[in-house]
Amino acid sequence: MFNKIRSVFAGLIMLAAACGSAWAAGSAYDVINDVSKQLFPKLSAIKSDDQQGLKNIVVSDLMPYVDIKYAAYKVMGANIRSTNEDQRKRFVGAFETYIVDTYSAALGKYDQQTIKVDPKTVGDAKSTVVNVSVNTKTGEVYRVAFKLRQNQKTQEWKVYDMVAEGISLLSSKQAEFNDLIAKNGIDKVCEMLEQHNLPSPAKK
Repeated sequence: MFNKIRSVFAGLIMLAAACGSAWAAGSAYDVINDVSKQLFPKLSAIKSDDQQGLKNIVVSDLMPYVDIKYAAYKVMGANIRSTNEDQRKRFVGAFETYIVDTYSAALGKYDQQTIKVDPKTVGDAKSTVVNVSVNTKTGEVYRVAFKLRQNQKTQEWKVYDMVAEGISLLSSKQAEFNDLIAKNGIDKVCEMLEQHNLPSPAKK
């Protein structure tokens, strides 16, 4: 199942990355619906093996619109209660580095998927779900939902989770990191993330 998720993940990341500042200004649906017009020129200018170029896209065009602090805190789960402020700040920074690396690698797997956005969003003024279908060149269709939160001060919408084929990436990472933190401690996990030495999740 996760292999299937990875096969569409790059297309979804580019969808989010191309949103840019317009995401904050308009509705989540309007921005995602228009994003394909910006998507392909940017992607075609980057070679799939240009990891630094892909990473630059993620850092400049995607991460400003990801609620990384909220996501990192959710990933820590109940472990957050046993951490201090410095440890939490370190984990957020290390987790962001991990996410940038993950998204950059996913971008290299982009293979001309097409995207259709459902105009019916689900949620309220604080949180919204935007449903998307991803169509591959082989005719397969995958269902994905973006979860966004709106900052009540800036009115900006930011992504904090993506549910692919019914599987929440945030929840899966929460389970993975909860186990790592419980076994190794928050400082050791931060070190693993900073040194790009995170162990592969155990196969179930």
